[in-house]
This record gives sequence, structure tokens and C-alpha cells, in this order.
Amino acid sequence: MLKKADRLTTADITALSQGKSVFGTLLSLRFTPADRSKFAVSVSKKIASRAVDRNVIRRKVYDAIKMAQDGLKIPVFAMILPKKECLSADSESVRSEIEAVFKKAGLR
Repeated sequence: MLKKADRLTTADITALSQGKSVFGTLLSLRFTPADRSKFAVSVSKKIASRAVDRNVIRRKVYDAIKMAQDGLKIPVFAMILPKKECLSADSESVRSEIEAVFKKAGLR
């Protein structure tokens, strides 16, 4: 889990409405440039109906973000929206997917 200071608040999330989106096979990224990098992960009930499964996905993605956030070119507010395939994917796949999406977005 990221530190509270590194997570988006609801006020920060409203700024993402003017942001850009990038789509990968396991997840989607919505981002906008900011003063300092902050991240959020949102897993809907449509993706995983059980709270346990949503939490597993969220933890995998937060762990991958923690590894990847240091190499960003510019600070961003970013929301990660995992897809259903993320539940069965291992942690290494999620990490590589985060890296690929950041690269596709031009953040690396």
C-alpha cells in the first residue's frame, strides 16, 4: 500500500476529468500532470464481486505502482482501473503491465 500522502483524494480525482487515458491488456490508466505524483486504484464490483478479490487486485496494483513510481519523467495524478484479467494475473505480470502503460503514456 502506498503512503497516504501518495494517494489521490476525492478532490484530486475530479482533476482527472480533463486528463488523458491509456489502455493496456490488464488495466487502464487515467492521468493528468500535477505538482507531485499521486495514485489511486479503483476496482469496481463489476470486475470482482467479492470484496476479498477487489482487495487482492488493489494490493497487486499498489505494489506495482510502488516499484514503478520512481522512474516517472513528470509528476502526475493517476488513477489505475484494473480489468477482470488482473485477478488471475501474477504480480510480475501486473508490474510489467504498469511499466508498459506508463511507457505508452509517455511518462517513462
